[in-house]
Amino acid sequence: MIAKGLVANGARVYISARKAEVCDRVAKQLNNMGPGTCVSLPGDELNTDQACRALAARLAEREGELHVLVNNAGATWGSSFEEFPDSAWGKVMSLNVASVFNLTRACYPLLKKGSRGSLDPSHVITVGSMVGHPTADVFDNAPSYAASKAAAAQVTRWLASKFCRDGIVANCIQPAAFPSKMTFDYFFKDERTTEMVKNTHPVGRYGGEADMVGLAIFLSSRASAFVTGETICLDGGRCHITGATALPPASL
Repeated sequence: MIAKGLVANGARVYISARKAEVCDRVAKQLNNMGPGTCVSLPGDELNTDQACRALAARLAEREGELHVLVNNAGATWGSSFEEFPDSAWGKVMSLNVASVFNLTRACYPLLKKGSRGSLDPSHVITVGSMVGHPTADVFDNAPSYAASKAAAAQVTRWLASKFCRDGIVANCIQPAAFPSKMTFDYFFKDERTTEMVKNTHPVGRYGGEADMVGLAIFLSSRASAFVTGETICLDGGRCHITGATALPPASL
């Protein structure tokens, strides 16, 4: 959604994921859409500092500066409380937290070159989750994911503090339910589940492309030059409004 929105607004976008064929296919689709361009830059899973540095180096071979970095890679792991495995903590925390720090650090020289100062800074956007907000859901079965998203928000604030005199701002989006490959089996596998998900959002629907793109464009532009260290709940009111299940569903 974010890549599509940026390309639709004329940006040159690089996308990276483990599967080269997926990157290539999406880049082709976005290039056909235009007016911006999309470049496929597949690489290893970004769960080590070495992998993050390698991706940044490949980007530096093509670009002398970077204006927007979107940290979007993530993983989850659901299990019962009694059987939740220790291995789920290392995998999830490494990708969802450490790699936010590592990739941002690896891209820091390009981000600094891309900045035009405090009125037109470079931007770091980390995609967290509303489960990282300081609340807890009695039905949640992914403790390492919730902890990692809370940590990602704090890492974002920490990075913002380091960058505040470099002309770089850093902010975190905390989405509720949005359609994606990762969320399909959790939220959208059938009509009953989808209806339940809609009704857990006070506005009566789950998130859509325009919601995500609108916020991402704002956080990529001069309009957000004075916004840094923020976590923004893109959640239809879930984090701050109670009584959601009492509201009638609304059409998308």
